[in-house]
Amino acid sequence: MIIFVNIIRRKVQIRFMQSFIEKVSKDYALTLQQSEMLLSYMEPVEFQKGDFIVREGERNTNFYIIESGVWRSFRMNDGEEMTLWFAAEGECVFAIWGYTNDSVSGASIEIEADCKAYMISKARIEELCSTSLEMANLIRRIFEQHALLMENFLIFFADHVGAEQRYKAIMKKSPELLQQVSLKKLASYLYVTPQSLSRIRAGLKKRKA
Repeated sequence: MIIFVNIIRRKVQIRFMQSFIEKVSKDYALTLQQSEMLLSYMEPVEFQKGDFIVREGERNTNFYIIESGVWRSFRMNDGEEMTLWFAAEGECVFAIWGYTNDSVSGASIEIEADCKAYMISKARIEELCSTSLEMANLIRRIFEQHALLMENFLIFFADHVGAEQRYKAIMKKSPELLQQVSLKKLASYLYVTPQSLSRIRAGLKKRKA
């Protein structure tokens, strides 16, 4: 019975890993082979809810790809947390200040739910890129696509004016946020108070009923 359960668990893990690799490939315009090659150079790591990848004013030069869970970036403004972005399965995350300039981060990155990820140091990336043209082109493609994704994020907010429109768009685009992120943090992402977000959710639920 134990062997049978372990076999089932292993099959589920394989299917999840395949799905994860496919998402990385799609988001960053890579072939499956390129995604697998990149991940083979990275170290699997695990984090718990409430852990910090980096705190505002500290330094982190590592590069991550999220396998599961949700990460959040935020800044402090007059004692209040202002959420900048969320990242989930298949997305790349790094502290841009530390990675590009080896300087302290202008924002914090926090784990919103227990998660698994892959990590590689900037020094290791530079070593690989200096010895492999294929790897150098792969990393260049990832950073180009990352910039494109961030630009699409800005367009997403520009196209959905108003907290209710943005909330409805999130429900469709990133439903995992609604399950793993607190109301207060989601409200700061939408630039509204938690009370206003509660009214929006109640109104949508009422109209749906």
